[in-house]
Amino acid sequence: MMTTADFLRPIFLEEMMRAHAPARQIRVLAVAPLALDSSASILTALTAGQTDAAIGHFGLAVTLEADGRRQTQRLVLKVKPPGREISAMLASLAQACGEPLATVYPQFAARTGFHHTHRRELAAYQLPIAGLMPTIWGVYADDARQAYCVLMEYLDDVTLLNSVMAPEAWTDAHIRAALTQLAAWHAAHLTPSPPHGFDDQPSLAHMRQLAPLWEALLANAAAHFPDLYTAARQRTLRTAIAQIPAYWAVLETMPRTLIHNDLNPRNTCFKTSPDGLRLCAYDWELATWHVPQYDVVELLSFVLGPDRYGLRLGYLEHYRQVLHGLTGHYADAAAFRAGAGYAALDFGLHRLGMYLMAHSVSPYPFLPRVVDSYFDTLAQLRPLELPGALPEPRRASEIVREKCQPEALIVS
Repeated sequence: MMTTADFLRPIFLEEMMRAHAPARQIRVLAVAPLALDSSASILTALTAGQTDAAIGHFGLAVTLEADGRRQTQRLVLKVKPPGREISAMLASLAQACGEPLATVYPQFAARTGFHHTHRRELAAYQLPIAGLMPTIWGVYADDARQAYCVLMEYLDDVTLLNSVMAPEAWTDAHIRAALTQLAAWHAAHLTPSPPHGFDDQPSLAHMRQLAPLWEALLANAAAHFPDLYTAARQRTLRTAIAQIPAYWAVLETMPRTLIHNDLNPRNTCFKTSPDGLRLCAYDWELATWHVPQYDVVELLSFVLGPDRYGLRLGYLEHYRQVLHGLTGHYADAAAFRAGAGYAALDFGLHRLGMYLMAHSVSPYPFLPRVVDSYFDTLAQLRPLELPGALPEPRRASEIVREKCQPEALIVS
């Protein structure tokens, strides 16, 4: 097992950098610690207390020589726990919640999206299309040593870093810039047939098989937070579970893309460029394939409070127009909103259910506001009224250009 000192040695960082950029001549001359606030990294923080491994985020001032030019870069080394340790940590939270989660969760612990986080994030950071991502200086994986690392830029010259407690700071300009750039990312990765991934990749079969877990997560949220999960809201999500076969039959006809799957102000910030605000999204450890509307549903649930609920459909339409302009495949606004509604059902059953499980043990102050905003999403999109009311959907292969091919990542 590698120690913290092993990860911070100049030769280790140098080898990471050289492997990531083999055409460059790189020598690491010195490494000094930098103060770093990593409190927003919920998974790493929770897992760190349950393992002896050296995991966490380390701020570093790295003096190096690159292609003959001496420089000092402010970087962050993220040392990740194996996904199975995150799964074990979440299983312990389920036990602390009591029944029915204590009994149901262990049956599905490896299929909730967290068991392969160490592989997903490293694969995402090696994509040829960087797009929304921070500058990556290197990645490292050693199964024998159970060591998984990302070396990335230190995000200090940015705005709205970890702004989850300040949604009002997300102005109209920030939201529109984020949606515009998110549409470009989704368009670049759009495919009629996502690659076969891990056994937790969203699909009709996956969502149906995990229905007992969605029921248990909902029961847990209702038991611990009855004022938040009212009887009416519980009925809505129980109906959603019953409707999984119907709405996923439609989702499976739609093209999918590589989504961040945790796109919210805990994992985003903005850089200022000559072209204006530039969204930067990090922590890609939950990245997976779903309809592009999924990331939009999550982001708007986090940044829109009651005073801006009325803007939700307008922002969704802005995103649709940009995505349609880039792909030519989203002319039907009603069908697009339907897809957003079905994506919202998945988000509520899965991600919000998992959030509420953790919230039961270690409260997250931002979460009640997000839950309220999420249920406003359902009130506006009304996805449970749609099955059978839509025109016969076209197959994804009819919607996406033949030349659109999936990236070979996020696969087992």
